[in-house]
Amino acid sequence: MQQILLIATGGTIACRETAQGLAPVLDGAALLQELPALRAWCTVSVCDLLRLDSTDLTAGDRMQIARTVWENRARYDGFVIAHGTDTLSYTAALLHHVLREIDKPVILTGSMLPMGAPGSDAPRNLLDACRTAVSGRAGVFAVLHGKVIEGCRVIKRHSSEMDAFLSAGTPPAAAINPDGTLTWQAPPQPPGTPSLVQQIDPHVLLVKLIPDLAPSFFQALHGYPHVIIETFGAGGVPARLEDAVRGLIRSGTRVYITSQCTEGGADLHKYEVGRRAEKMGAVSLGLRTTEDALAAVMCGEL
Repeated sequence: MQQILLIATGGTIACRETAQGLAPVLDGAALLQELPALRAWCTVSVCDLLRLDSTDLTAGDRMQIARTVWENRARYDGFVIAHGTDTLSYTAALLHHVLREIDKPVILTGSMLPMGAPGSDAPRNLLDACRTAVSGRAGVFAVLHGKVIEGCRVIKRHSSEMDAFLSAGTPPAAAINPDGTLTWQAPPQPPGTPSLVQQIDPHVLLVKLIPDLAPSFFQALHGYPHVIIETFGAGGVPARLEDAVRGLIRSGTRVYITSQCTEGGADLHKYEVGRRAEKMGAVSLGLRTTEDALAAVMCGEL
């Protein structure tokens, strides 16, 4: 029987109503009590790592999750991470980059309603995550609402609907059928040599470009290590901001360009305004999601 490690971190899936609103109070054992069927096809151990609203998770917390997976990798066949949905996409992307060439399934899941609440999606999502964890498909994935999404492609599109997540740029890697089997759409990644990124640089700032942003804004960022600018359409820097962004780059800041569009990405070769941005030293992030770009920059890949 396959051995799975459930890493509990809090989130809505672990919430109960308190005088101050929903707060994560359930531990991993309490979550598993709602899934007696699991005992028939896998053995699940619990690591109560954190008990936080995912809004409160830091890069240090995410690295703690990554290290927990890495340090237990030889003991378990797969990992399930119970996580809040608000920043699940950020954690999935960072784990994708930090757990390089991971040779075990690492599955993140959460829910839009707490475990035990009427109509909650928590039992289904947690059960589906465990099913995916015993599938043998190595890599980092998110499992939500019957979809298996690659860690670097997860986007939360809705703040309250049950079907809140999508796979950016490509269809989900797999669908979970009503009988619990998985239909994989994406081929498995070729095996590599697993490694753990030991250190990351969380000093990455995301700036959303708006039509009337003052050029003086960029002066406050001079010397900051990394700045990602979410630009319009295929990407580019407005002419009235070019001197300001050029000055930012000359100060030693690495500037990246992404698109505010959820599909299509940045293409700095398409328009003159994009080519001017590239000429001044801005780096296109192409088809990467914002979460994936942040993670790649933090890991020193860009």
